[in-house]
Amino acid sequence: MRDQSPITPSELACPRCGRPLAVEGAVWVCGEHGEVGSMSADGIATFDRSDAYWGEVDRDLMRKILAKTREAGWREALESELRPHHPELFEYVHHLSRGDWMVLLPLDRRSTVAVDIGAGWGPNSLALAPHVARVYSVEKTAERIGFLAARAHQDEVTNLIPVRADLHALPIAPSSVDVIVVNGVLEWAGLVDPDADRVRRRNPKILQELFLRQLWRLLKPGGHLYVGIENRFGRMFLQGTPDHQGLAYTSLMPRALARTYTALRSITSSRTHRVERDYRTYTYSYGGYDRLLRSCGFANVRRYGVMPGYNIPTRIVPLETNGPSVYFSRRERSPQGLRGRLRRAVHLAMAATGLQARLSSCFAIVAERGPEEE
Repeated sequence: MRDQSPITPSELACPRCGRPLAVEGAVWVCGEHGEVGSMSADGIATFDRSDAYWGEVDRDLMRKILAKTREAGWREALESELRPHHPELFEYVHHLSRGDWMVLLPLDRRSTVAVDIGAGWGPNSLALAPHVARVYSVEKTAERIGFLAARAHQDEVTNLIPVRADLHALPIAPSSVDVIVVNGVLEWAGLVDPDADRVRRRNPKILQELFLRQLWRLLKPGGHLYVGIENRFGRMFLQGTPDHQGLAYTSLMPRALARTYTALRSITSSRTHRVERDYRTYTYSYGGYDRLLRSCGFANVRRYGVMPGYNIPTRIVPLETNGPSVYFSRRERSPQGLRGRLRRAVHLAMAATGLQARLSSCFAIVAERGPEEE
């Protein structure tokens, strides 16, 4: 058990109003809203205590992994509990190469304060940690933030602050951080409406816009937002890869049709582990992300193609002009036979016209907090 006396880094604030917090015993108190958070026994700054679960594996297995992590260490837990059941997830949940998108951001290990929202198992936060002054790893699911906190403690990562909070109520002070990371999270921001008094959930796009405007307020002027996300019209979806809620081709459909189709199919989501009857994981196109971010106050939006995907960013290709795509298409392995030469000619044509950029399966997007509008 760690010291339960809470500290109050300058970036932590009331998740409801953004005011500074005072320490009273083992809790954080807002002058307007009273007690809003506390430090847990395992060193997690806790601002949410809901029982919601979201994750790549079912809850029972996640609890076994967490218990084994605390008993024998996180490496042994992944080896003995995760690998036998989900070998395809073994590298995904822990390997620091998932954070290679960092080359797109201006980071300073002495001064940069970063926030990783929807941090999950923690690979992006832990990849960031050596390159920034502080990183707040925000995750709502108790089991996942528990694993992340235990791993950081076992690896002696002292500048990582695990925070349990909802993505629509972030306990971060306005204009206080330099970098915000939203990797595989924006599409899920419309899943749950934070206004519990509503009978019907608001449109997912409205909730995504509220989320992005919140991030705009938390960034310092000129601060950077990083988004890793799928392309609504990406090549993989055109080829039938299931969308986030488990159905093929839903991202390609008009929203109303996708929602009707999802309601009729009613399949179990691989992330929420419950039957989903409404299509709410909205993704957008190459131009759609630019319009969405700019409408929420962001500027200097830069889009990159990431291959094989934003969770494994082995190759990062700038997409604002066609030149880089043409360059990489020309460097493909020399084709064999007529079919190979035709394929290469098609790829070059797609790159030269910009079509290849617009069909990229995934994007890495960097945007800056623009000036406040009058």
